[in-house]
Amino acid sequence: MKTRESVEKKWLYKIESLRNKIDLKYLILMEKRKERIKIGWQHELEKYERKKKAELKKKEEQYRRKMLNEIREVEWKPKREYKTEWPKIKPLQFAMELAQENARLRDTDADGNGYCISCNKWCSWENLSGGHRYSRRFQHICLEIENINAQCRSCNWATWSRGDTVAKERVNDEYDKNIDKKWGEWTAAKLKKKLRATLKWKWHKYDLSIKMPILIRENEALWREKNFYKPRKNWRKLWEAYDKRH
Repeated sequence: MKTRESVEKKWLYKIESLRNKIDLKYLILMEKRKERIKIGWQHELEKYERKKKAELKKKEEQYRRKMLNEIREVEWKPKREYKTEWPKIKPLQFAMELAQENARLRDTDADGNGYCISCNKWCSWENLSGGHRYSRRFQHICLEIENINAQCRSCNWATWSRGDTVAKERVNDEYDKNIDKKWGEWTAAKLKKKLRATLKWKWHKYDLSIKMPILIRENEALWREKNFYKPRKNWRKLWEAYDKRH
C-alpha cells in the first residue's frame, strides 16, 4: 500500500539517480572536450615552435652576413653583396589562406561576429576559422566557395584526421545540412559528386593567374564592409611581388 513516505522515498531515489546520471554524462563530455582542446593546443605549440626556429635561423643568417661585411670594412676590403632572399610562397597554399579569410569575412557581421556552420554557435572573429567540408588535400575542390565556410575552432579541430571519429561524423553531418540551407538544396550532394569525379589534381583545374585576382578583389570588397580592424596582410602586394619573380 502506498503511503506519503513511500512515494517521497521513491521519487527522491529517482531524483538522486537522475543527478548521478547527469553528473556522469557531463563529466564524460568535459573530459572529451578537454582532450580536444589539449590536442589543438599541442598543434598550436608545434606550429609556433616551427615559426620561431625559422625566424631565428633567418635573422642569425642576416646578422652573420652583416658581421662579415663589417669585418671586411675594417680590413679595407670591399663589402660583399648578397642576393636578396624572397619569401617562399606555395601558390595553392597562398590561395587557400586567402579563400579561408574570405569565407570568414562573408560569414561575419560588421563587428566580426558570426555563426559556426556546424554547431550554429555565435562566435567572435578570433574563434572562427575557414573550415573545409572536404579536406584541403582534395586539391581539385579546395577553393570551391561552398566547400569553405566559417567554423568555430572546436568543430574545426573535431574534423582532424586524428580526432574522434564519432564527433567528426556528427560535425560533418551538421555541416552538410547547413550548407544546403545556406547555398541551396543539394549543395552537399554536388560537392560530394565533385569530390568523387576525380581524386587526381590537375593544375589547370585552378588557373591561379585568373583565380588570385578574383579572390583579392573579393577580399578587398569584403574588408570595406567591416568595422573591427584592418587586414594584417596586403594580399595584392604579396601576389604582385610573387608574380614578378615567376
